[in-house]
Amino acid sequence: MVTLRSHTREKARRSTWAFLPPEIRRMILEEISRQRRWSCASTVCKEWHAIVATKNLNRLELNGASAEGLSKIILQRHLVRQIYLNIELPAYTCPQCRGFASSSEHGKLAKDALRKLSKALAAWEPTHHITLELNAYSPNDTDHCFKNHLYGFKHENDGDLLEKQEAWDDQRHGWVKGKQVRLPTTGAIQQLFSTVISGVQGERPQKVPAVKGVVIRRQMRRKIDRLALPKLLKQFPNLESINYEPWRVLFHQPDLLDSSCERCDQMLQDGLPKWPKHVRSVTIFEDFNEQIMEAIRSGIDPTISSTSMQIENGRRTRYGLGEAFAVKSRHLEHLSVSFMIDARDFFTSCKTLSDWPRLRSLVLTTPLMTKGPQHRMSDFLVKAGQVAQKMQRLKSLVIWHCSHDEASAVIFLKNKRSRRNVHGSATLTWRGTRDFDFSEEVVETWQQVVCTCNSHRGYVGQCDSHQLLCRIERVEGEIISHGDAIHHLRLPDGVIDPTSLRQIRQEGILQREARAVEAEPVDGSGEDP
Repeated sequence: MVTLRSHTREKARRSTWAFLPPEIRRMILEEISRQRRWSCASTVCKEWHAIVATKNLNRLELNGASAEGLSKIILQRHLVRQIYLNIELPAYTCPQCRGFASSSEHGKLAKDALRKLSKALAAWEPTHHITLELNAYSPNDTDHCFKNHLYGFKHENDGDLLEKQEAWDDQRHGWVKGKQVRLPTTGAIQQLFSTVISGVQGERPQKVPAVKGVVIRRQMRRKIDRLALPKLLKQFPNLESINYEPWRVLFHQPDLLDSSCERCDQMLQDGLPKWPKHVRSVTIFEDFNEQIMEAIRSGIDPTISSTSMQIENGRRTRYGLGEAFAVKSRHLEHLSVSFMIDARDFFTSCKTLSDWPRLRSLVLTTPLMTKGPQHRMSDFLVKAGQVAQKMQRLKSLVIWHCSHDEASAVIFLKNKRSRRNVHGSATLTWRGTRDFDFSEEVVETWQQVVCTCNSHRGYVGQCDSHQLLCRIERVEGEIISHGDAIHHLRLPDGVIDPTSLRQIRQEGILQREARAVEAEPVDGSGEDP
């Protein structure tokens, strides 16, 4: 009988949680912590708390009202890595969705939320390394014209979005049986893209030394005034990385706030030198939407002939802004600017600069990649290579562009050092929907980026230890949106946030299927190459 009891106790012991190997227990807890409504499991025991609480506090999602609660977190501050401040704006009715938003009311809500957050985080030590993501939205943004745009709502991940779209029937907002039969009005666009953070002078915000990264993704349709951006960033004296994805919206009314891309570019150009000096990584992706630009053009009064009222088909870049980013890049380790500047302006202005002691990766765009003839492309790549020779620590350089269903990229990568590196010490790849061949001058120029062993002798060629491998790769996948272009070009990390990329690709499919009549596509850039 004793033997049976002993056997029973031993069997029970083997079936307990404590009997499982630590590695298995950790795998189970890691899986549990990813499930919804399991946050309370952190109170079971210290072992559970160590893993589940870490997951709970790793990313905090706050709104304007709950931002003050950060001050109550004291002992567990070291677990917090990301803070997502999601500012909820008032809902608006159908008549309002055709009019202009109250920027003063929205601005007050955003200002109050940021003030509460800054006050709560001011006491946090610089060692906490917080990444702050900002967003502003109205809970019924999807109820009006822009139903098939993605805003980061949790329900967007539930079910088939295309199947849901087919059931939409809202004639008031231009939707009939899943098709968008009427474009949004300019007023509706302005409602969605209203300014929520302006550059109006006010009280001096508190410094927040714990914030090391700022993220503003494209799902935030509301705008931050370009004058306000450097003031916002100045709150974070230890800021190291910026991921900024503003929207390009070309309004035709000259009296509207931020109605001119040129004016916005000038404000950003003036503000760049004021960004925190510790910033080492900058990623800017200027998003755009063909449907929105088409809607704005269709809303122009045809009787008005003033040039200030014309809508450009695409983006006119500003040389001064490209020059400002070139100067800024000398102090960065990573710079990626897509669509906001032209790579030709960047490299032209680099001729007067001496060296880049920190820069490791660079990503730029130019319409020349999809429109320019081969000889102009070759001349440009030679100039880019000559500048790259002054970037001593450069590991990656990407120049790309997309237009309609075309996409092309030149990708330079230095391979990691290896004793058996049979593929050369660097690669120069052309990847795109159009044909291209590297000229001899292009290859020689980029070979000198890889190796300067014989440059002092006036000799150009490949040495045995530093070789450049050139590749030509054809892209065959379907390109519906600029998100598809990034995907099929297999651009390296650091061009756009992965969540934003997924949203752009999904929106491209949804909006193509929603077109009642096939519209003429809008180009991603307005200038001829």
